Amino acid sequence: MTTRVMLVDDRRDRARWLKAALDESGYEVVKTVHDMDDLYQLVLDLEPDVVIIEATSGKRDTLEHLGHQHRRYPKPVVMLSEHDDPELLNTAMQAGISAYVVQGLSPQGVRSIINMAITQFNEYQELQHKLARAETRLEDQKLVERAKCMLMEKHQLSEQDAYHLLRKAAMDHSTRITDIARRLLHGKGTG
Repeated sequence: MTTRVMLVDDRRDRARWLKAALDESGYEVVKTVHDMDDLYQLVLDLEPDVVIIEATSGKRDTLEHLGHQHRRYPKPVVMLSEHDDPELLNTAMQAGISAYVVQGLSPQGVRSIINMAITQFNEYQELQHKLARAETRLEDQKLVERAKCMLMEKHQLSEQDAYHLLRKAAMDHSTRITDIARRLLHGKGTG
């Protein structure tokens, strides 16, 4: 399957060179964008696998735009820069840039840079999913603990008995113990 690339560069000569390098490396350039009017909509419409943006196109407002686009529709983004600019690098990373390449990109380096950006992006996304799952589990545990405490106080139960009562209600209602705890804490009882 061919990797689909959207290229963002306001200099047409450089964009043509980069498109040729991408074509030569086996990528499909789905669009070359010269202005940033609606990058988000273009990403939605074209569904590229990766976005490459040249840093001179990446003025601060463009990077903010990319950051918003990345949160709403995450894609790996490679930024190319002719100069080493620590402030731009920091802004780019905050915007969700997957790779930041300084001093141009050789045709031979295109494939490895894009593959590295996609790999890094996928690893970051997996970490985000793991974090979200861990936060959900923690919130679920807090709900159950609060419901147990409520039952312990209200009915003078041991912690183990309160847990067994929650678990039995969950089994009786064919639902998760977390759902029973939530109902109990919101005054809806366990049925």
